[in-house]
Amino acid sequence: MAEAQQRLLEARISVLERQVQFLLRINGIDLSALRNVTDEQLLKYYQDVVQLLGLSRKQYPPEVIERWAQFFCQISELETARLQNMVDYAHTWEPFYHLCVRMMTTVRQNKGFATDMGLQHLYGLLDRSRKNLREIAIMMVKKYPETLPPKAKILLKDENITLPL
Repeated sequence: MAEAQQRLLEARISVLERQVQFLLRINGIDLSALRNVTDEQLLKYYQDVVQLLGLSRKQYPPEVIERWAQFFCQISELETARLQNMVDYAHTWEPFYHLCVRMMTTVRQNKGFATDMGLQHLYGLLDRSRKNLREIAIMMVKKYPETLPPKAKILLKDENITLPL
């Protein structure tokens, strides 16, 4: 009986994975690139994000912001969970989220933002990225509330979480 249940469970998981892949594809989000990166590559992304957080906002050119925005759209709870073991920290989503918000601020404060459609589209991509990262954060916060950093508590209290940051 256990073998039959296991086969059924495997079949259900397979169907769910195909459905998620389809939904991601029609929404313009392809996770396959990150799902296949090595631990070393994933750790390098994390380290790069932490390093970028140390730079001045003026040092984020639009090309760099766009590459990171696409990355932020692709990252999922799976990658943040993989990172937890590498960096010994439960809330690995946090630097990604903070960099995304900082980049949103940079784009929004650009003098040409009101008239530059490219900057407005970039801001929209970053906003979609922020929402993705927020969903990851909420899942992680629920799983690891005891190690929640004070700033992260904002995620559960206010819909517009970019204001206090």
